[in-house]
Order: sequence, then structure tokens, then C-alpha cells
Amino acid sequence: MLSVAPVRSASGAANYFAKDDYYTVEGSSEMTSWAGEGAKTLGLSGEVTKDAFEAALNGILPGGEAIAQVENRRAGVDLTFSMPKSASIQAYVAGDKRILEANMTAVRKTMAWVEQNLAQGRRDVEGRKVPIQSGNLVYALFQHDTSRALDPQGHIHAVIANLTQMPDGRWQALHADKIWAHNSVIGSIYHAHLRSELERRGYQIELKGRHGTFEIAGVSKAAVAEFSQRRVEILERATKLGISSPEGLREITMRSRDPKLGIEDRAALRQDWIDRAAALGFDGKGLALAAQGRAGLSSPDSSLERGYRSIVDAIDAARTLVGGLLGPHDPLVDNALARAVKSPAQARAQFAVASAVRILSEREAAWPLHKLAKTALDLGMKDVTIEGVEGRIGQLVQNRQLIPGVARAADKNGPMVTTPEALRTEEAILRLVDEGKDMAQPILGAPDAPSRLQDVVHRPLNSGQLGAATMILSSADRTVSVQGVAGAGKSTMLQAVAQVAKAEGRSITGLAFQNKMVADLAEGAGIEARTIASFVWANERYITERDTAGYEAARAALSGVMLVVDESSMVSSRDMLKLHQISDALGVDKLVLVGDRQQLSSIDAGKSFAMIQAGGSTVARMDENIRQRTDQLRTVAALANDGHARTAMKVLGERIIEHAQPAAAAADLWMALPASDRDVTAVFASGREARAIINAAIQDGLVAEGSVKGAAIQLTVTERVNMTREELRFASTYRPGQTLEVARGGARDIGIGEGRYNVLKVHRNGKVDLSDGKRKIRIDPQRLSPTEKRDRLQLHEKKTLQLREGDRIRWTANDKDRGLHNAAIARVVGVEAGGITVETADRGRLTLGADDPMLSRLDLAYALNMHMAQGVTTDKAIIVMSAQERNLSNQRLFNVGVTRVRDVITMVVDDREKLARQLDMNAGNKTSALETLGRLSIDGTSRQDPRGKFDPGSRGQLPDLPPLPGNLPPLPRGATVPTSGRDEAGLKAEEVARLLPLPERSLGLDL
Repeated sequence: MLSVAPVRSASGAANYFAKDDYYTVEGSSEMTSWAGEGAKTLGLSGEVTKDAFEAALNGILPGGEAIAQVENRRAGVDLTFSMPKSASIQAYVAGDKRILEANMTAVRKTMAWVEQNLAQGRRDVEGRKVPIQSGNLVYALFQHDTSRALDPQGHIHAVIANLTQMPDGRWQALHADKIWAHNSVIGSIYHAHLRSELERRGYQIELKGRHGTFEIAGVSKAAVAEFSQRRVEILERATKLGISSPEGLREITMRSRDPKLGIEDRAALRQDWIDRAAALGFDGKGLALAAQGRAGLSSPDSSLERGYRSIVDAIDAARTLVGGLLGPHDPLVDNALARAVKSPAQARAQFAVASAVRILSEREAAWPLHKLAKTALDLGMKDVTIEGVEGRIGQLVQNRQLIPGVARAADKNGPMVTTPEALRTEEAILRLVDEGKDMAQPILGAPDAPSRLQDVVHRPLNSGQLGAATMILSSADRTVSVQGVAGAGKSTMLQAVAQVAKAEGRSITGLAFQNKMVADLAEGAGIEARTIASFVWANERYITERDTAGYEAARAALSGVMLVVDESSMVSSRDMLKLHQISDALGVDKLVLVGDRQQLSSIDAGKSFAMIQAGGSTVARMDENIRQRTDQLRTVAALANDGHARTAMKVLGERIIEHAQPAAAAADLWMALPASDRDVTAVFASGREARAIINAAIQDGLVAEGSVKGAAIQLTVTERVNMTREELRFASTYRPGQTLEVARGGARDIGIGEGRYNVLKVHRNGKVDLSDGKRKIRIDPQRLSPTEKRDRLQLHEKKTLQLREGDRIRWTANDKDRGLHNAAIARVVGVEAGGITVETADRGRLTLGADDPMLSRLDLAYALNMHMAQGVTTDKAIIVMSAQERNLSNQRLFNVGVTRVRDVITMVVDDREKLARQLDMNAGNKTSALETLGRLSIDGTSRQDPRGKFDPGSRGQLPDLPPLPGNLPPLPRGATVPTSGRDEAGLKAEEVARLLPLPERSLGLDL
């Protein structure tokens, strides 16, 4: 694992790292060294002395010249590379020193990449500080062997001085922003190199998790647990605090560090490790000897050994070639004959990069090059390192299978690439939109539409609603867009359109992203609707099949129909293209896209709704917010819609509560409400973990007060694992205890039919054992076609859930026959032997027996994810966001949360200022191929720079803002705002460095 931390004090770091025998078994002189091209230029080599190290951190060159001596100067950056626990056990308990050599080699190779790609200085260019690649670093390596709990934990600190030499020969301060920004990439590069080095030394590897982390196969779980005291300490504290996310664990790791314990007898410590392992029946020596045998160390120079290694290499190459010949066709990999002349590592690099392209392109239209490299490395393929991955990416770019984007200031993560498929999809959408202009039959003339519309509504439409409805009815364009801010009354507008259209003899069909939205569209707008997925599934064949009876029937059913797509921002580019192709093929008269481009985008790749607007479609705007009923919330909504989350937070003022555990605090706030307020107060959480904490806490509170009562039933329910189709082709994705659901039609390429399967075992050879309850089936996930675009497989985790009478639940899957929709809410009104009776949203009652599949497809619903909240309206809400959840802390999610609410918002956050900074940096925008290539501006011109200064009292920038309110609503009963800066466990809530998970970080850096 990798951690990154600032070095704030040169003298403190020098004292900490450079003192003799400081928590290093072999001694400082053997375990420290200078490295980097910059160090070489300065004549720094060999052992690191305290004086030289402190001088470098202070920016003092060997000749005495002082560099960048400014106030609050940072001394440098510490990158800590930590071996997996199993590797530390083999190195220090089993005594295999080759592992320490492997680790040092991996660190040196990783740091060489960092130096070549991330080392920068800055130069003044036209009055601006511009980063310039320097390609050299000055850094010292320190190899340590223990964690703070004195467990074996091999790790190497690469302490980079704040120095670099520019291309013109001048020395200046290092611009380390790229190092910080690429910390996860650096970690992946290190993992890949260490895996490769250990495999070369004969060890076998087992992948753990999704990010290339691993352990050495054969080291017992008991031994790993025994020597993970620090980890146990952190998990115990996390359990006490109700925290389980990587970000939360990282925060506890950083805040709970103690100074190193003094070590008087290193030999005794080593012997203690050996004795503890022996008590578990493990010494690791047999494992080390087996590894040495596999590596051929018995007679490495003999001709027999060389012949043996040649045979092994030939078998390895043959396996790779045969696997390619027998596997499904992969358009991003050379054909088998071309691969035959490559090394196994080169062939695997091709497969790794091909899979990485598919993993990323399922969710985004374009991505930074470094993210592509990281994704390929994290797959953990044997001998695949950064050199092979970068080489293969270069080949794909040269072959135009990847298309480089134009350099833009907005691309802060480096060069972007897209794919020909993404580009063709977006071009085709815009072409079909353009071809549909003047191709539709207007329902009414524009002069007649306003009066007709006002005649069918109970309350007069406002100007935005009237304008949008008139445009829909009178436009002659097949594709029209309605861009409406949250709370603009789009459903009311659509209801009027539907009534007028039906009066004119025109059919109207609604489409929405999920069944809950379908039900809302039918209820709110009176439009019969279905899901986009079901509509595409039923009709996409007719895009190409025009000579069948089925085509004629489908065309007769849809010819002249108006399709209304609700929440269009959530439609992927692929589905948007299908909708346009089907409309063209089957004679749909009008495709009406309704939504808000500033709210949540699609899960899959593309931002087609925003792209269509930017590409020149006919657009009506609905900018008047009629949902919010207070000046404060109207102001907050207007600011959020325009990308000014920080200022919106200022307007909320004391309605924002800071708490070290925001999810738990939110549950307490809701429980403190009177029953009448609970019914109208929603709780919105930014992510799954916060939602689970809130749900459990509220349920416990309701049980304790007697609102939820009676005997409990314990259920095993499933929750979908967020995996791409390509990730499901890798055995390392699967875990025993999970369930695999196979959709209609089955997965014939791996020999299983429709149904639900339990994952029994994952084999090191890439096979996975499943059970359907009657028989065991072994599958090879790699046999799944890499070109498949349908979601045939879904992987689920299992968890236990207790329900009582009164519990509020939501469905996590659909049951069309009984009208149960994914995300719809119900309440438990009875618990019977093995089953429950629920009351659904329409007041109907339904009993689920012990064998009912929907008993495993539900969850508690006291809190909802903000992704579920889009389309919801509530009087009051408690909103939970955390700066630790970096991907979820974005402008779009904030916008959705604050615009759901009519009257009162209470927001609970872990760190107000840190969250505001995170929102400033993360707009939450999806990518576009056309935008990446500089051919279309979509988000770049649609809103102001969210980090720009904005005065909420100014009327010049947002003229429609209401005045700021003078009296804000009071906090809910029982709410408190902590002022001590400490959480309930006594941890100081201080500003901390950005870190990946790690076993330890030196407090000496902050001295």
C-alpha cells in the first residue's frame, strides 16, 4: 500500500529518519540511501547522513545555495510504500531476505516512473505560474521493519525534498501537485512491480480486492491476523464509531497514531515474532524453500537450470497463446498469430489494457491516460507492469483504437483519451437530432397552444411551463428538449401537454430510467409509461430488421406517437442513440426529452441530454423554481443549480451541523423530531455506507421507544455489487457467499441459464464454483464475450436484516406481476412465521411467504441515497454529506439533495470547510467524446467556474435570486453544533494529509 504525507519540518524529519538504528533491524547505514536524478546531479549518494538530509529538506544545495526560501516553505513529501502483511511475515519471520530485495526493487522502479512523469517546477508565463516538466527528484530512501504496534511491517519511506532542477539548469522548488493527484496511480504501479518481483522469486500471489492489492499465497490467515495488531486496533475503534468506509478507516488511522515505542532488544523482538508464529503452527520456511525452488535458486548457473527455465517460459507463452485462441474474440487485442511472437508479459499487457478500456468506457466516454494505466495494472495479471501497459496504450493510440483529446485547462488529471465507439455514438445522436428537424407534425399551432393548455389545468401555468408546453405541441422537430431546473413544475407541464395531445387524437407514451420513476410519471403527469430498458429491449431489433411482421406491427403501434423521456439527464449515450434509432425506424413522431442537465447524470457513459442541448436541438427552458417555499431555500436552490455549492452552504448558515460522525448524528436528529415531523422529514445520504448507518441507528431507536414493535424476523437480503460487465469476466471479482443473478436468456458462453446462483469458491486458476441449490457448476468467467453490451449478469452481496411491525422498507428489485417497483417504499404491518405483511404506497396489502423471492430483495428505507432521491419532493430533509467521500462529494449530488426540499433543510457534515473545498473541486460532470476532442463545448460554457468568487447579495450575476432571508428557521429540537473540535472518542478533528490506507505514517514529519 502507499501513503502520501507532507514533510512540514526539515529538522524533525531529519531527527526521525536519520538517527542510527531507529526501528530498523539491520541498522541505519545499511538501510538508507540517496536516489533520484536530482540527487545524482548534486553528488548525493550512498548512506543518508542527518546533516545532508536536513540541508536538502531545507532547500540548501551542497554548495551552500539556498533555494525557494519563502515563509511556510514545505520541506518535502513522504511516500511510504508498505508491503502486504504476508510479505512482511515471510521476510522477517521466515527470514527470506529476497523479499526485502524485491520490495526495494519495486520501490526504485516506481520512483523512477514518478520522477520521469510527475516531477515538475513552475515558470512564469504571461503572468501565470505554469507547471513545467523537470524529470528529476532529490529523495532519500529509508527501509523500516515494524508497525507502531511492533508487528512485522516492512515499508520504505521515499522522502522527496522540495527541490528540482529545471531544463535551463536552475534549481527551484518542486511543484508536487501531480504527485499528490496521482497517489493512487503510484500505488498501483508499486503493487504491480512488487507482484512481479515476488513472482520472479517463486512466490505465488492471491489478489485481494479490486485495486491490485494482494497477499502471498500460503501464509495463513491466522498468521496475518496475529501480526496485524495495529489493524485490529483501528477496526475496533471504527466499530465503536460506526465507521466502515476506506475513507473513515483512513481518518482513524491518521488521528490515532502514537509515537514509536522504544525498542531495546531487536533480537528479542525478532524471536518473539518467530515464537508467536510457531504457536500458530506456522514458520514460513517451507513456503520460502518452495518459492526458492520455483525460482530455480538451487543451481541458477547450470545448463540444466537454464533449460528448465526455458521450458517453463515456453509453457507460459503457450498457455497465453492457447488461451487467446480458445477465448472469445477481443477487438482490442492482436490476433493470436501476432501475439505468438510476443512474450507472455507483452501478451498479458494487451489483455489487461483491453479490459481496462472496456471497464472505463462502460461508465465514461473519456478518461485520463493515467486512469487507464491504473485500471490495467489493478487487474493483477502476471508480469504486467507499467512499462508494458504504457507501451500497449501507445500502440492503441497509434492504431487509432484510442483517440487522444485536446489539451484543456479543465483536464487537471492529465491527457484524456476516448474511443472511436464513443465518438461514433455521439456523432450519430446529433446527426439523428439534426435529421429530425422539420420532420414532425405539430399537434397545435403556437398561437393556439397557450389558451388550450391553460384550459386543462386547475392552476394557471407559469411562463416557463407555458413556453415549454407550447414548444412541445407546436414544434415541427422530432427531438425537442425541455431543460427545467429542479422544482420547476415539469410534471404539471407534462400533464397539460398530455391532456391536449390526447384531445387532438395523439398518443403519448412515457419512458423513464427505473420503475419507480415510471410510476411517478404516471401518477404526476397522467402519462402511461414504461422503463427505457424495456422499451429498447422490445424494439431495438427493428433498427436493422425491417422485413418482418414484427417490424410492421411495431411500426403500426408507434407511428405518430409522442415519446416523453423523463429525467433525461440519467439516460446514457448508448440508450439515447437507441431511442433515436428506434424512433427513426418505427416512425415515432416526436421524442420529448425532459430533465435538468445540472442534476445526476447517467450511470453508464455519456451525458447525452446536455450534449443534445449543446449540439443545437430545440430547447425550452423552465428556470422558475416553484417547489421551494422559503426565500432561503429558493436562494440555496438557485445557487446550487448554477454551480455555487460553497455559497449555497453559506446561505444555509447554522442549518449546517458539523459532527465527526455525520451519519450517526443525522439519525439522532431525526429521532429527536416529534412524530408529526418525522412523517414529513426525509433523510438523504450521499452514499451506501452512510445510508446503512442511518437506517440501523433509526431502526434501533424506534425499537427502543416502542414505535417499531413485536417479534423480529431475520432475513438474508441481497445488495447489488457495483461492477462493470468487463469486471465480471475476472474470477478475482467474485467472493464466496455472493450470489450471481443471470437474466432472461442466460449466459450460454459460460454454460449457465437464467436464475440465481450462489458463489461457492474462487480458484487460483481463474475458475469459479457456483451452485443453483441442486448442483455445483464450475464456470470460466473469461469465456464471457468481451463485446457483450447487455447486463446479463448481476453480482450481489448478502447481509442479514431484522424486521418488525412498523419498519419502513424499500424494494431493491422489481416484481411486475404484483406492481412492486425498485426503490418504492412500503411499511411492514405484520410479521408471521417465516414471512411478513406489508402495506404498499397505494395502501394495498401484500403478504410475502417464507419462500417469496422478494423477501431477499428489500432493505430499510429510513434513509435514501441521493441517487434515489432525484424526482422526490419532501417538506423537510436531513442531508448527510462527508468530505471523506471524495467521489460522492460533488456539485451534482449536492444540487439533488438541496433541491428536493420545500421548507426546511438540516445538513450534517463531518467538516464544513473541507466539504466546501471538495465540492469546489468536483463538479460531478460526466465526460463526452466530442467535448474531449474539442469539437463541442458542453459543460465548459453552461455554468460559471464554481471556484470563482460569488457574492450572494449581488444581483448582477444571478438576477433571479430572491433576497437573502433575514430570519432563518431554527435548528431541530435536540440539535447541537460541536465546538470543541473533538469527536466522542477524543480524536482531534485536525486538518490531515490525503492518504491511501497504510499501516503507519511518521508523526515526525509534523514536528
